[in-house]
Amino acid sequence: MLDLPIMGTNAPREHQRVIRKLIVGLDKLYILGSIPYEPFPETMLDEGKTSPTPDVILYDAVTDKDVVMVEISTTKGFNGDFNKVSELVEYYQLSEGFVYNYIKQQWRKYKRGVGEITENPSFCDSIGYDLNEFLK
Repeated sequence: MLDLPIMGTNAPREHQRVIRKLIVGLDKLYILGSIPYEPFPETMLDEGKTSPTPDVILYDAVTDKDVVMVEISTTKGFNGDFNKVSELVEYYQLSEGFVYNYIKQQWRKYKRGVGEITENPSFCDSIGYDLNEFLK
């Protein structure tokens, strides 16, 4: 069995503020029909058993699959969180995974089957929007 990393709770106000901004911005687009995936905060990747709960996921109701995950991090956890996200993207077959360091305002992006994307790492190909725009 794959030894998956467990994502713990990290709930400082700034961390939660970033999650809120992403969810609000993405939800507006979803309601308007501009993006096909519904955003959820802190939702399990596998509802059938105990599983990681990324800070934000984009869910495709048509296929019943999670498509994108976003993890919000600090400077200390940034690299470790990116390693966890890359493993989870591959294991759960998500299209993309992101980590945002809210202290340094830096993004890292991982694309399934490709690896780390360093050019424009806050751009979400799955929806065609730059996630960083929701944080302004």
